[in-house]
Amino acid sequence: MDRPRSSVSLSAQLVAAILISCLIATISVLFLSFTAVRAVDADAEARQLRFANRAIEEEARRIVSEQQVSTVWNEAVDRVKAVDHDWMENNLGAWMHQQYGHDESYVVDTGNHPIHLAREGMTVRPGPAAALPPPLAELAQDLRSEMQRATRDEADSTPDIADLSLSRFLLLNGKPALAGVVPIVPDKPDLTQRAGTEYLHLAIQFADADMAERFSSTFEFDGAAFSVSPGPEDRLSVPVRDAAGDAIAWFVWRADRPGHRLVDEMLPVVTLFAAFGAGLLAWLLRRLWSASRRLHQSEEEARYLAMHDPLAGIPNRTLFEDRLDQALKAEKRGGPPVALLCLDLDRFKAINDTLGHPAGDELIRQMAGRLCSHVRETDTVARLGGDEFGVILIGMGSEETLARYCSGLIHLLSAPCDLKTGQVQISASIGAACAARFDGGMEALMQSADAALYRAKADGRGRFCIATPEMNDMFRLRHEIERDLRRAVAEGGQFQVLYQPIFDAEGGMVAAEALVRWTHPVRGVLGPESFIGIAEDTGLIEPIGLWVLDQACVLAATSGLPKISVNVSPIQLRRAGFAEEVLARLAAHRLPGHRLELEVTEKRALDTGSETLSNFDRLRAAGVSIALDDFATGQSLLRYVRDYQIDTIKIDRSFVARLGSGDGTDQIVRAILDLGRAMGIEVTAEGVENAAQREALLGMGCHVFQGFLLGRPMDALRLAALSARHRPSQKSA
Repeated sequence: MDRPRSSVSLSAQLVAAILISCLIATISVLFLSFTAVRAVDADAEARQLRFANRAIEEEARRIVSEQQVSTVWNEAVDRVKAVDHDWMENNLGAWMHQQYGHDESYVVDTGNHPIHLAREGMTVRPGPAAALPPPLAELAQDLRSEMQRATRDEADSTPDIADLSLSRFLLLNGKPALAGVVPIVPDKPDLTQRAGTEYLHLAIQFADADMAERFSSTFEFDGAAFSVSPGPEDRLSVPVRDAAGDAIAWFVWRADRPGHRLVDEMLPVVTLFAAFGAGLLAWLLRRLWSASRRLHQSEEEARYLAMHDPLAGIPNRTLFEDRLDQALKAEKRGGPPVALLCLDLDRFKAINDTLGHPAGDELIRQMAGRLCSHVRETDTVARLGGDEFGVILIGMGSEETLARYCSGLIHLLSAPCDLKTGQVQISASIGAACAARFDGGMEALMQSADAALYRAKADGRGRFCIATPEMNDMFRLRHEIERDLRRAVAEGGQFQVLYQPIFDAEGGMVAAEALVRWTHPVRGVLGPESFIGIAEDTGLIEPIGLWVLDQACVLAATSGLPKISVNVSPIQLRRAGFAEEVLARLAAHRLPGHRLELEVTEKRALDTGSETLSNFDRLRAAGVSIALDDFATGQSLLRYVRDYQIDTIKIDRSFVARLGSGDGTDQIVRAILDLGRAMGIEVTAEGVENAAQREALLGMGCHVFQGFLLGRPMDALRLAALSARHRPSQKSA
């Protein structure tokens, strides 16, 4: 009996404690919320009042600055004194209404008599007896008094009064209005005015719906208007005062009270929570006991999730690295040898982009299942992140055995996968490393496997590579070059562009190809083959490519070179806006599109996506020509010529070097030239290094040449001089 009573008493105490805590928390939250709402609303109202006063002040400054656009002007002085009404209408009267929305404009003489009046854009020519309304006459006289006090040189008052102006709100014919008055003065010292001979210009803008709308568009006032009295409680207002400080109108707008608005929006939700609060509390109390019973189970699940990938259901990187560390320690103590595999699914991003992330997730799960089916219980398969997997193989000591295992794994992973969206086929690249061949522990082994994986992907994907110590050195070298390349791009000054001339059959220079070089502070001058691939992998190709394009356009624009050829990367072509960047540089250097040729190489795969095609269409429409470099050395050949409407194909230097060797090269070159003629495409032969090669190409019908026989890469000054001496013939042009 004591036990249940104790249990009931404890439960009652727990319930009472929870109820009291909830009550105190509710009262505290309500009090703090009320205080916060009032503070937020007060801050918002104060900010709106500041904005309203600022709008009124800025309006007063605006009207005189708009007047001075046309009143500080030699011609204005001459035309006004000549009483040229047509000119005043076009520049000081109706024009002010059309340009700035001024409701009325006056031009007054030295006696403050109006000689020209524009009202709502309509010109009125006052008679001799016309006079300014008293408030405007007072404003004009106030400005003349200031002008008299400021003038130090009676013979020429302009330097002292040019910046003087007055603006104020006043009642004009019973309507509140903003009036501004400025002197009409010359803008050049060759015209002078004696003190007291200055004419004035007055502008009037009524405080009406147009002015209120202008305030609203600038400062986002809701329901703004001008009124003869302050607004009701739900509105805010500031007085518009005249020169005496009397309120002649009120600027009124609907108050923005974010605190109240938030309360109104949240009230249904708060009411709903209050209605179900008691039930929720009871449910929570009942859940306390069951939650405590499941606590141990939850801890176990959390421990599992911390060590496993939730998508694939296999160990994650944390557990993988822990098991690898344990396996390496066991191997050092005389245990079984350890091998490590790093796997990466080739072009997995394309699956995600085309079929969607659910298909990508399903593919990850299937690949994880295949890997698990291909290992023993002592081995470990883990998902390291994204589409990257790791495998720890225990007892795999021979590289020959490891190679057979990797080959079988490549075959297994390359089999088609049946997804809900259809069947897909994807390959994998593998980097493998035997722990016994590398010192330095787990980090060194993983770095070696990563280096081998990078090598496998660079060699064409869908294959494996077993790491060697030399490969690690190459991997480190690549990282060093990447680091130095980033610094070179950021700091500038290490790149230069050389230009190799391109000649026609008559010896005229028809173009030049821009070739980038990197003057490394330690390694010396590096050609593009040393760093362009790294630049493409790291995204640095964008700033490098645009810099080279700029330099080439400058040379073409200043040297009169008929055409400049610039290499571009597929990375650049697949980016939206690339064509606009190229055309912007052509416009900046005033270079016509037909004098620029962009070269793409067949050795690197071009993306046939919409952005690449759109860039090509935009460039070709502007006259920019497209050349296909290294023709017949890649895998796409005719497909590129067909899909991208190539203007020029360049025969690779490897074919030119083997001309006359009898191995069929001559027939290939003839076929390329025949293809160019049949499709109306210009053909350029690269790598022409001796006269025999040039003569052979001429005999085959080739008429454009590039190579050391004709000219080596040179700087811009030498190329410009060479271009001047070798202008293309009229026939070639």
